[in-house]
Amino acid sequence: MVDLNLVEDDEQEKARKWWLENRAAIITGVVLGLSIIIGFNWWGGYKTGRAEAASQLYYEMQKNDVEGNRITARAINAGQQIIDDYADTAYSGKAALILARIAYDNKDIEGAKEKLNWAIDNSSQFETVHTARLRLASILMIDGKLDESLALLSVEHMDGFESHYYEMRGDIYLRLKQADKARDAYRAAIDGLSAGSMYEPVLKMKLDAIATDTSS
Repeated sequence: MVDLNLVEDDEQEKARKWWLENRAAIITGVVLGLSIIIGFNWWGGYKTGRAEAASQLYYEMQKNDVEGNRITARAINAGQQIIDDYADTAYSGKAALILARIAYDNKDIEGAKEKLNWAIDNSSQFETVHTARLRLASILMIDGKLDESLALLSVEHMDGFESHYYEMRGDIYLRLKQADKARDAYRAAIDGLSAGSMYEPVLKMKLDAIATDTSS
């Protein structure tokens, strides 16, 4: 007959030895696990706090963006603070777009280009990146830098901005007096529109204007 007390004592001794041999690794694992959990929670709270701070500054920027008075200076200061201190948030690229527009309205073309380039290089939001690229291409086109503008529009992924890109290319080709390429670009722009878009008549007018110019 097996002595149950001896069996129990033997199992307890094995458990005690196992614990003595492995306790350091177990304790280290527990501490590491807790550190990871605490770290994730801290990082999540840190990012949330930064996003909220940037959001408040962006609100202040929009509220104070009034042309022709001192309030615009407050908007500029708020926008620059977002770029300087909260570049990793979604608001930095949007702030750069507003700062670029303010600069352009004040005839500071180089300042506008600088902010648009910043948004292209640093924003994590593809909508902001495409908007900045299209606005910069427009400025370059108006400035007569047509080849540079076309190069800026040569992107592989347009992420739903196809119509805007093709229209801009059409405008540039027209200035380059390349009617065939302009026509193809405007047709592609029309094809890239969503169904029922109210902008289709505008693109068709541009397309029809090419036919009129080439036939006259």
